[in-house]
Amino acid sequence: WKAPEALAARAFPGSGGAADDGPISSVSALKRLERSQWTDKMDLRFGFERLKEPGEKTGWLINMHPTEVLDEDRRLVSAVDYYFIQDDGSRFKVALPYKPYFYIATRKGCEREVSSFLSKKFQGKIAKVETVPKEDLDLPNHLVGLKRNYIKLSFHTVEDLVKVRKEISPAVKKNREQDRASDAYTAMLSSVLQGGSVITDEEETSKKVADQLDNIVDMREYDVPYHIRLSIDLKIHVAHWYNIRYRGNAFPVDITRRDDLVERPDPVVLAFDIETTKLPLKFPDAETDQIMMISYMIDGQVSRWLLGGKLPGGTVCGHLRLGVAE
Repeated sequence: WKAPEALAARAFPGSGGAADDGPISSVSALKRLERSQWTDKMDLRFGFERLKEPGEKTGWLINMHPTEVLDEDRRLVSAVDYYFIQDDGSRFKVALPYKPYFYIATRKGCEREVSSFLSKKFQGKIAKVETVPKEDLDLPNHLVGLKRNYIKLSFHTVEDLVKVRKEISPAVKKNREQDRASDAYTAMLSSVLQGGSVITDEEETSKKVADQLDNIVDMREYDVPYHIRLSIDLKIHVAHWYNIRYRGNAFPVDITRRDDLVERPDPVVLAFDIETTKLPLKFPDAETDQIMMISYMIDGQVSRWLLGGKLPGGTVCGHLRLGVAE
């Protein structure tokens, strides 16, 4: 279900994919800015004007979408647009900038070397590097509270995160495969020696490798959608009342939940369903299957259409409106 108030179209013009460095990256940033501005214009048509004047409002959160905004340094950064309805039915939205991030794990004792290496290699893309202890369910006896050091990589934009992740991911996959092969070889060698010990100084060896990408053995939370990540971290959820305090572009917006307010406003609700042809026991394929019928409901009013086109078996159906339910 989607509320029409939040259905500012998301078919953005331009490309939002990853771009290379240099002039192409500048063009990509410009297109992303134009896409964000175009979204603001579409949202405004649905009554959702972005807060511009400092002040405080109370609103019921109905939707959220990732976006990008210019910070105080005129740099494009990732943010989430939050859409609110007030008790009088008026609407507004605010953008909350937040640095996207993911975690990486290194070989034992290599956190400092890997952090320094990544900061230099991805200078301009990584906004912050920090080492944080996290619970790791893969550790033996993790239930007793054992923690492992992870490196948290934060970025200005989701675009930068995706670029860095794509470069790190193949190295992580290769390193994990090598570790599995090494563990199997060590176990076999130990059993052959029958009581002899195999001594390796893994930590010192890892620190001396030329490419510190070889010391990255795992990535965590790299596939969490950006707006979901922010909502989990800051505990901002749809269908609750919030106080929104806006102090201008130089300060982050303050969103505080109001648990004392329970009565919700009455948003306009849109639900839709699309029926298509498909092969037996298969999911519909956009390349070969056709749309047979589209149904939608807006506040209890239902409309259905049969669409024209040739169906399997040669049947042709025309444009026929089946009816409207009050």
